[in-house]
Amino acid sequence: MLKDRLSNMHSALYGGYEEFTEVDMTLKQMHESSSLRAIEKAEARAEVMAAKAEKRTTSKIAKAMKASGEAISKIMDYTGLSRREIAAL
Repeated sequence: MLKDRLSNMHSALYGGYEEFTEVDMTLKQMHESSSLRAIEKAEARAEVMAAKAEKRTTSKIAKAMKASGEAISKIMDYTGLSRREIAAL
C-alpha cells in the first residue's frame, strides 16, 4: 500500500518531466534485475541446502543399514553410495 502511494505521488510530481521518466524507467529496470538476481541466488542456496540435507539423510540410512548387518551391495543399491563412502561411515 505504501509503495503504491509513493509511486502515485512520484508519478504526480515528476510524471510530466521526460527526464524523470527516463531515470525512473532505468531505476525500475535496475531494481527488477537486482530482484531477479536475489531470487536466483536464494534458489541456488536452497538447492545446495537441499542437497546437503539429502546427503545427511542418505548417510543416516546407510549407517543404520550397516549397523543392522545389511550387505554392502544392498546398501549401495538403496542409497547410491559407493563402497568407499559406506566403509567410511
